[in-house]
Amino acid sequence: MIGWLKVKESSAVAEALRRARRTANALGFNSTKVEHAAIVATEVAQNILRHGGGGQILIEVFGAPSLERMHVVGQDEGPGITRIDRMLRDGETTKNSPGTGLGAMKRLSDRLDIFSRPGRTVVVAEFCRQTVRLGDPVDHAGFKLAYPGERRCGDIVAARSSHDRCIYFLADGLGHGSKAAVAAALARKAFYESEGDDPADLLLQIGDALSGTRGAVGAIVAIERSKGTLSHAGIGNVSTLVVQGKDVRRLAVRDGLLGGRTTTPHQGMIDIEPSAVVIMHSDGLNTLRSLETETSLLQRSAPVVAADLLANNLRGRDDASIIVTRASQARTL
Repeated sequence: MIGWLKVKESSAVAEALRRARRTANALGFNSTKVEHAAIVATEVAQNILRHGGGGQILIEVFGAPSLERMHVVGQDEGPGITRIDRMLRDGETTKNSPGTGLGAMKRLSDRLDIFSRPGRTVVVAEFCRQTVRLGDPVDHAGFKLAYPGERRCGDIVAARSSHDRCIYFLADGLGHGSKAAVAAALARKAFYESEGDDPADLLLQIGDALSGTRGAVGAIVAIERSKGTLSHAGIGNVSTLVVQGKDVRRLAVRDGLLGGRTTTPHQGMIDIEPSAVVIMHSDGLNTLRSLETETSLLQRSAPVVAADLLANNLRGRDDASIIVTRASQARTL
């Protein structure tokens, strides 16, 4: 686990290209798509240097097996992009550059989205392992970062998806470092091998699999988009929030530890609106407050929302992870 790549000088551009190419190859992309991902990562890094005064890049993979999506995230605290629609046209530029960056990124990626205001810009290019079906409602992303100085992350983010019904799992191995990473990896394996789709029952199966490890806290959310329902179960301090307009609902959890003494998870079901945004995160992020005021951000795609919240709410004292999923797909660029 490497995490954010700091982009402060030109050498970071080449490293962004290498990371994108390595990740795309690992996903089995064909040679053309691998090069598209590499070009986009290069453009993201160059734009951060030219227009943002430096920033950072994250390259991550999220999704159910065979349905993974690769995200190239660029984040900076520069002056922002005032007219994104104009900047998407080839030949438009605010600096001494060819002006083809954003337009090329949109053409070469499967999806491009941007959130920008002065001092706060996030760009995310998405590359899908499979072609996304027309009308597919799934709009989700998951990111994780290791504790500063560690090479392995003790948090995991995972999804099981059948398009209309998706099940999400976020777990935080106790502590950080290699032992936490071992517990997290076992939790992820148990999630994919578990049977059924009831969140509470799935957590109990995962807890059994973690017996003998240092354990983890975790939460599972199951969303049926066509029915507008969300089922939830949680053990320990993983936060799950449902944002619907100005209403922010924090779902309850039960104290305990997966892999410790058997604890029945807190569980529940709620109705969700088509506009609902669901956010899960570990305690590596600060408690998310005032989300009802983030109207413009929450209208963006799930990868942009997740990347912005991750970048701007890190505690910096633990592993950190976040999953964001929308009840219906956001409009993007």
